[in-house]
Amino acid sequence: MKHSHKIIITFLSLIVAVFIGWIVFDIGDYYLTDPINRPHHLDHKFWKPGGTMGHGLGILGGSMMVIMFIYSIRKRVRFFHKWGKLPTWLNYHIFLGIAGPILVTFHTALKFGGLVSISYWSMVAVALSGFIGRYIYVKIPHHVSGKEVTRDEFNVQLITVTNQFKDEFGLTDDTIEKILQLSGAEKIERRGLMGIFTIFFMDITGWFKWQKIKNTIGKSSSISRKEMKHFKHNLRQIVKMDRQIAFWNAAQSLFHYWHVIHKPFAYTMLLIMFIHIAVTVSLGFTWIF
Repeated sequence: MKHSHKIIITFLSLIVAVFIGWIVFDIGDYYLTDPINRPHHLDHKFWKPGGTMGHGLGILGGSMMVIMFIYSIRKRVRFFHKWGKLPTWLNYHIFLGIAGPILVTFHTALKFGGLVSISYWSMVAVALSGFIGRYIYVKIPHHVSGKEVTRDEFNVQLITVTNQFKDEFGLTDDTIEKILQLSGAEKIERRGLMGIFTIFFMDITGWFKWQKIKNTIGKSSSISRKEMKHFKHNLRQIVKMDRQIAFWNAAQSLFHYWHVIHKPFAYTMLLIMFIHIAVTVSLGFTWIF
């Protein structure tokens, strides 16, 4: 089922990407035309915010933004806890949170103003903060069900994986200690909340760090070229887990602050969007109905 959902999300993402590509290549010049001259553009009637396609994009993108909130219901209402795994819901939530704002942006025809602009920029803030939230989320270990793993449970997992790694490749305690030192976990933990920048930098420059760790460990142990791929996989897992434990408290605090920022923008976006829809319908703009 996990792979099925990945295929579905990939397929939906491909459809959205192709659709956006078609819009850009087919009528991209419309969006680049000065707003004053757009009424004279041949495609204006069709692609303006109230046009057949422009209005349709707003309905589709706005619907995605509303459907996206089902994830919050699934997460908080006990009755829905048995309806699929939370990480799967999160993946759909992220897809809708990316595709929706893009379609809404085309609906606006890149023209922002009035009360609805508050909803639009709130939506942008929600989308951008969503990327940050996702990054923090993956740094907090979770069970398959989506429930957070406790720090003690994760420490036991790290010790188990480390011992298996040590026995499998015949590594000494000094070598394991060297791996944990090179992981940079101590620096991450020492910086507290600012550790997010340290761990982000380590993720960006990861290849160089892995090479340094691999070369250092390779000199003190006899690992064949055939075993190297498996060795690097296990090594990455241990370093990743060590960094997650170091970032644990900071991640929990950051996730709390992230919710404080993310939620108000989300609710503001939703409230003004519904006001915008109500005003639009009351003025007679009802798309093709």
